[in-house]
Amino acid sequence: MNSAPERYPMPTWRKSISSTCTPADTTRRRAPVPPEQEVQHMIASIARKEFSEIVRDGRFKWTAGIMALLLLTALAAGYQKYSAYMDMQRLAQDQTNYQWFNQGDKNPHSGAHYGNYAFKPAGPLAFFDNGINNYAGTALFMEAHKQNFAIGRPATDQSSIGRFGDLSGAMILQLLMPLLIIFLGFTAFSGERESGTLRQVLSMGVSNRQLLWGKALGIGTAVVLVVGACVLIGGLALSLTGLHAEGESPGLRVALMAVSYLLYAAIFLFLTLAVSAWAKNARTALMVMVGFWAFVGFLAPKAAGEISRIVHPTPAFGQWMADMRAHQMRGIDGVPPFVRFEQESQAIFAQYGAETIAELPVYVGALRLQKFEEYDFPVFEEHYGRLRDSYINQRRLQDRLGVVAPTLPLRSLSMALAGTDLIRHIDFADAAEAYRRDMVTTINAYLGEAAASLNTAGGVLVADQEVFGIVPPFEFRSQGLGATLDEHGGNLIALALWLLAALGLALWAVRRLRVEED
Repeated sequence: MNSAPERYPMPTWRKSISSTCTPADTTRRRAPVPPEQEVQHMIASIARKEFSEIVRDGRFKWTAGIMALLLLTALAAGYQKYSAYMDMQRLAQDQTNYQWFNQGDKNPHSGAHYGNYAFKPAGPLAFFDNGINNYAGTALFMEAHKQNFAIGRPATDQSSIGRFGDLSGAMILQLLMPLLIIFLGFTAFSGERESGTLRQVLSMGVSNRQLLWGKALGIGTAVVLVVGACVLIGGLALSLTGLHAEGESPGLRVALMAVSYLLYAAIFLFLTLAVSAWAKNARTALMVMVGFWAFVGFLAPKAAGEISRIVHPTPAFGQWMADMRAHQMRGIDGVPPFVRFEQESQAIFAQYGAETIAELPVYVGALRLQKFEEYDFPVFEEHYGRLRDSYINQRRLQDRLGVVAPTLPLRSLSMALAGTDLIRHIDFADAAEAYRRDMVTTINAYLGEAAASLNTAGGVLVADQEVFGIVPPFEFRSQGLGATLDEHGGNLIALALWLLAALGLALWAVRRLRVEED
């Protein structure tokens, strides 16, 4: 085994190149290296030593190779899935728009019941992090009188093992990258303590902080060497995905995503170094860090989900639906819709300056249909809003529980930046409901004007393709990156605080290192 001076070469003096020497200068000694530069040389020397030893280690080659293979496979599979989904989504949306325009001649209100579908586009970085897409639904049926939930949940067709999550780039970086850092860094101090080289290094005058920063730089460079190469390849795939579909460049999202995962990697790096400096031997350091990795990667997300559902429960679907139907029947203010319409009929006649139905310039049946729709709007907003608030509160509570596991804020932030989180799904559902109300209102307004003669003549108005064409096709655009940062800025701060805590713990642990003890 190499001695400590060979493993950590001291910085060399730089020769003077001055050409203006005088005879008195012959006694001048070489200028000493500034202390700051000497410290930098020492940290760089330690980092080079750490990096070269890691790269030469066969275990690094195997673990890095496996992780790179999994990451590239996940990115390739995600890109193929993303491309196939977007092609299918565009085809389905075009097909349902065609069916709406070509539904045949019929009464306009029957056409509103025939309805239309809204298909949710994938998020701008969904190929990297699929988020809740498998559970929240991908399509929503829009019709008269009803506000519906999204349907089309791939998770319902998966086996129970599929609920552990898809193989995605996000999953690889959230679970396997910390494991790689632990395997590379758990012997950083504890291994040298067992071999006796740590005592030699400290006796050379190398400060504890220099040792910490040098090892962190060496291990971090090895991790970036593996992950960075894969991310570059993924970036090439990113340029092929046509992610400008919603009029927003993904560059800033990618940059924020990279910053988030770098913070996450740095947290595990300094925690690993802290435990390695604290533990008496390498085996203890490995057991502690693997236990922590299992807790934050598997136990904490499941526990946080259960706790959030207990604190902010959601009703059973059957009971929730029955309560909303009953509320529709009794009216938002306790007055049933039929009674309320009769109460408002005098005001409606006064609005049009008519005293009898025959004098109304609009079809009274269309007025009644539109009024009943409007009576239901606040009922839908109350019940759907209460359910939506429960889900949002659950997600926010899980983010707050990130004080015990950095994976929780990172996971939420990653889904948000990928455009596959709960907030984007709510945006989609709200956009579909707004479209549904406009669709029904437009159809009822046409029916009211076109069928005014039916107030006295009776009969049924039949509309054709030209009438249904007054309703524009459904289009969805998310709120953009600004709304995402407003909602998830706290998660970015949580990761930064975790990093400061990990760094403080590492500094505290290396400060305890003493030559006499080691």
